[in-house]
Amino acid sequence: MSRILQKIIVEEDFIWNKNLENNQEKFLVKLSSETIDQLRMNKKELSNLDKLGFPKLKNEINELKIRKILSGVGFFIIDKKNFLGFSKDEIKKIYEIICNMLGTLYIQNINSDKIVEIKDEGKSMMSGGRYHQTKKGGSYHTDSPHWTNVPDLVGMLCINPAKKGGTSKFASTYTIHNQLLKEQKDGLKALYEKFYFDKRGENKNNESETVFEPIFVFKDNKLSFRFLMDYIVAGHEIQNAPLSKLQETALQSLEEISKNENNVLSCNLKPNDMIFFDNHRILHGRTEFEDYEDENRKRYFLRTWIKFE
Repeated sequence: MSRILQKIIVEEDFIWNKNLENNQEKFLVKLSSETIDQLRMNKKELSNLDKLGFPKLKNEINELKIRKILSGVGFFIIDKKNFLGFSKDEIKKIYEIICNMLGTLYIQNINSDKIVEIKDEGKSMMSGGRYHQTKKGGSYHTDSPHWTNVPDLVGMLCINPAKKGGTSKFASTYTIHNQLLKEQKDGLKALYEKFYFDKRGENKNNESETVFEPIFVFKDNKLSFRFLMDYIVAGHEIQNAPLSKLQETALQSLEEISKNENNVLSCNLKPNDMIFFDNHRILHGRTEFEDYEDENRKRYFLRTWIKFE
C-alpha cells in the first residue's frame, strides 16, 4: 500500500466545488487574437497536423498546461467562440494539433484508435459495454482505470450536444479526499489498497481479464486517483474475490461524496467547445441523455487520451 495523504489540503485551486461555476475565469479560455490570426492565415497547413507550424498556439497551450492543469484547477475549456469562421473539419484538425502539443496520444483500444468517438451505440454497462458507448449518466469516474498506466490527460471536443441531458460533470479528487479524511478515515485507508478492475474484454490471449491497482495513490507529494465503480464490481466478480465490508462501505462513501451536487461543477458543452482535464485529479461523468432521431444531430464527442512528455 502506498503512503497515505494524511493532511487536509487547503489550496483553493485543488479543493474546488460547485462554486467554481461562479469563477469561470479559472478554467474558461479565450485564445489570443495573435494565435487565432496565425491559425486563420495558415488554414491549409492544418491538414498536415504540424504542431511546429503554429508556434503562437504551441506557446499558449504550453502556458495553459502549466497554469490551468498542473498548477490550477486541473482543467480548462477552450470556448467555441475562438473558432468562429472555421469549418467543422478545420476545428477537428485544430483539436488534434492541440492534443499533440499537450503530449503523446495514447492508443485507446484494441483497434489502435488514438481519437475515439463518444456516442450512444445502444450498449449497456451491465452487458460489458464501455461507458462512452452508452447513454448512461451518473457514473463518476476517471478514464481507463482498467489499464496499469492510465492517461495523464483527457481531451474532448464537442461536435453535437444531446437533445436533452448529457450535462458534463466534474469533481476534484482532493475535495473528495478531504471529506473522506474527515469522515471515513478507516474507509479512506481501504481505498489505498488494491482492487480488481475489469478490462472490459480488452485483453490479449493468455492475459488477465483484470488489473489489480489501488484507487488512491500518494506519491511525489501528489495525489492520484483511478475509479469506475462498475469496473471494480465486475473485476471482483471475475476474480471471485468478494469485497470486504469495509471496502464496500468505503466505495459507497466515495460514490456518495463524488455525486454530491455541492461538490460537482456542471457544464453544458456547446458545439466546438474543447475541454482538457487531469485524469489523476478530476473525476468526470454526465447526466443521462436523450438523443435526436436524426443521426446527424445525435450527441457526439471526440476523445483523446494524452501522456505528458
